[in-house]
Amino acid sequence: GSGRHSLIAALAARVGRGIACIDCHRLPRAGKLMAAALRQELFRALLRGCVPVVSGLEAADPADAEGQDVIKQTLRSHPGPVCIRAAPEASLPLDPGFVTAMLPSLNESERAAFWHEALERAALPVADVDALAARYRVGPGVIEQVIAQVVSRRNHEGVSPDDDAGSQLEEVSAQHIATRLSHIATHVRRLARWEQVALPEDVIDSIREFVARISHRKTVYEKWGFDAKMTTSRGLTALFYGPPGTGKSMVAGLIARELGLDLYRIDLARIVSKWIGETEKNLAEVFDAAEDGQVVILFDEADSLFAKRTEVKSSVDRYANLEVNYLLQRLDTFEGVGILTTNLEGSIDQAFKRRMSLRLHFPFPDEDMRVRLWAAHIPAEAPVAGDFDFLDLARRFPLSGGYIRNSTLRAAFLAAQENRPLGQEHLLRAIALEYRELGKLSTSGRME
Repeated sequence: GSGRHSLIAALAARVGRGIACIDCHRLPRAGKLMAAALRQELFRALLRGCVPVVSGLEAADPADAEGQDVIKQTLRSHPGPVCIRAAPEASLPLDPGFVTAMLPSLNESERAAFWHEALERAALPVADVDALAARYRVGPGVIEQVIAQVVSRRNHEGVSPDDDAGSQLEEVSAQHIATRLSHIATHVRRLARWEQVALPEDVIDSIREFVARISHRKTVYEKWGFDAKMTTSRGLTALFYGPPGTGKSMVAGLIARELGLDLYRIDLARIVSKWIGETEKNLAEVFDAAEDGQVVILFDEADSLFAKRTEVKSSVDRYANLEVNYLLQRLDTFEGVGILTTNLEGSIDQAFKRRMSLRLHFPFPDEDMRVRLWAAHIPAEAPVAGDFDFLDLARRFPLSGGYIRNSTLRAAFLAAQENRPLGQEHLLRAIALEYRELGKLSTSGRME
């Protein structure tokens, strides 16, 4: 949506030519095979008298020096202009001497000005245009698409021209981002609230400070001039680490709720691919969509993807290290909000830790925190039999927040099955069942 396609099409039209789009992601991954397929596509474009527009060239394996040379030769030998679309950080197999046209992304003020101009042309009334510009970091192309789709919908539904279109624009803009993320991430709709979280005060202070940093980015970067000073690490990323069940993923949802943003949990099984370059392509889609839609992306159990680089003993090690190197480079240019969670901080590569805006340890809950967790997990609507002794439960059973949640829910089903109000005995029975399922004979051991 930054206008690359429109710019190339306009330039080609000035000399009476059309364009032929070639997506290298649809070609074989191996360098020589990609070069052969690319040569055929370029020849077809030549026969049609079109200017070839090549995208996805970064999918070629950068470690395959011979394959890279063959691709360079293929592009060099084409008897005509070739346009290549790529992200600024992409590493491309090109000979020196090519012409670069950098299309910078719009800052928030520039996006707001374009929204105002495009909405005025479409005669769409919107009360809070600045909110759209702040929420969606999309380019002019996407803005035009969104407005056109909303206009078409309003005409079809017979909406009054005077009715505010803000909610419709918000809905369609969110759909554009969701479409890009849906095949590699899950939209998390149930987000935690502050009253559901029981953490030490210093951890809560760090979370509030992190939320404030996100809320005031426009002030700091644009109004106070830090935009020109900070060339990398402009995004906000957090690493949450600690034992299982201590609330790391829950707090990610809490942050999304506080910011009024959507939360997407990245499905690592769908991100990682056995095909060379495919993992990097999937990661690029995640980071790009997260930036454009200002959504919070959550990498749960992140150690499987952000693990330490290893000594190269095989091609598997080499490609795994390439993925880590790509992530490091992309985090440097990332301008969105990302959260990583892990149970094993030591497994995360040290270079990732240096790039984190916040590193926060989630401790195993102490006795006071466990009392608060027990109380927080009993809904006010639940029928209860007498008072609960949460202090006794906290003293006797060293459970993490995850097991306390499981126990309260299990106790509720036990009470419902007996058609009785929820009582202390149900909680005790549920705890005993949790310990038994984990093969623990004693109920005094720590469960995390």
